Amino acid sequence: MSNAGSLLCIDAGNTLVKWCLHAGANIPFEKPSAFFSHPTAEFKPFTQSFLGLQRYLAPTLNPSLGVKAVLLSNVLGPDFEEGVRALCDSAGVPLHVLTVNRHAEVQSAYENPASLGKDRWAACMALLEVSQAKVNLMVSFGTATTLDVVIRGKYWQHLGGFIVPGVETMLRSLHSNTAELPLVDLGKSRATSWPVNTQQAIGLGVARMQKTMVDSVAAELESEHGSPVAIWLTGGGAPAMHVHLPKARLLEYAVFKGLLLDYRLTEKGAAA
Repeated sequence: MSNAGSLLCIDAGNTLVKWCLHAGANIPFEKPSAFFSHPTAEFKPFTQSFLGLQRYLAPTLNPSLGVKAVLLSNVLGPDFEEGVRALCDSAGVPLHVLTVNRHAEVQSAYENPASLGKDRWAACMALLEVSQAKVNLMVSFGTATTLDVVIRGKYWQHLGGFIVPGVETMLRSLHSNTAELPLVDLGKSRATSWPVNTQQAIGLGVARMQKTMVDSVAAELESEHGSPVAIWLTGGGAPAMHVHLPKARLLEYAVFKGLLLDYRLTEKGAAA
């Protein structure tokens, strides 16, 4: 099967730079046909990120793979973006960079939309194709836990949200800033009643703090809008936290899905 017209999607995050191949703009994004990731630290300093990008991503831009465009969600700043642009130029492939408030179909109320994390925006955009709820809370469990409110009406609106330390950030902080507390794997923190050992006390304590934040925001939204709140979970920590938020829905690859929709809407606008 030919890959002609495939897209290289890049999610440049604080901890990992992830990328995948997707078959085409008009094909629903379920699972990537190829998925890769490397620690963000391997691309530093970002002024020289082209070297790391050339090493890891250049093979994906081999002409035999028929990549039509590179799609970028980037929270690492302009130097990293320039590295990606240089890589695209060397391969003769156009670069599409995610931009907040590009489309009338969905707008953010952020005071400075350009300062909104592109990964947050891409995840929110993914809701346009999967949610029928009026009130949505998108929760991303990464280095930070972000909670974003998206309202569905004639058009979609991102009202803003919260940023708090992420699950792993909290667990590692307790381990590194104390003398004897262990580094806990949240996925192994199980208890049917009160925690009865240190590992449970840490893991379930962190999980409860994260859950309480999500529950409190959801309750406030339901009271304010008079409508049930659809809670969506994404990010590396989402599967572990889903155990503690069973009524929420997992949305895998949300950033890639939103990035693809942003590209599709842009192409549609250009053709109109």
